[in-house]
Amino acid sequence: MVRDERFGRIAFIGERELAIGFKLVGVEDTFIVDRDTFGDKLRELYHSGKFGLILSSNSFTGTLDKKFLNALYSSVSPLVVFIPVTKGAEEEGISDLARRVLGINMDLGGM
Repeated sequence: MVRDERFGRIAFIGERELAIGFKLVGVEDTFIVDRDTFGDKLRELYHSGKFGLILSSNSFTGTLDKKFLNALYSSVSPLVVFIPVTKGAEEEGISDLARRVLGINMDLGGM
């Protein structure tokens, strides 16, 4: 995978099944965590300065303190994107994710 070092590397942090999937599509820096280790590992990646994009499962966001979570949501360097993996009332839809991350409004016609 060709990488532009100006923007940092891409990392994924989350469950084993998703980490394997991201590894298969070329994300070299994948980190398997559980509920107890998620917060510490995410802080480590966020503050390392090595990553331009951190992809994360949204499964463990409830374990993070609100101040850090708000910092993640507003961060652009590194950009932290939580991938919806669970169904529920708190799930962020694709349109909402695009609006928050890219600043665009997408109408997916009921998708």
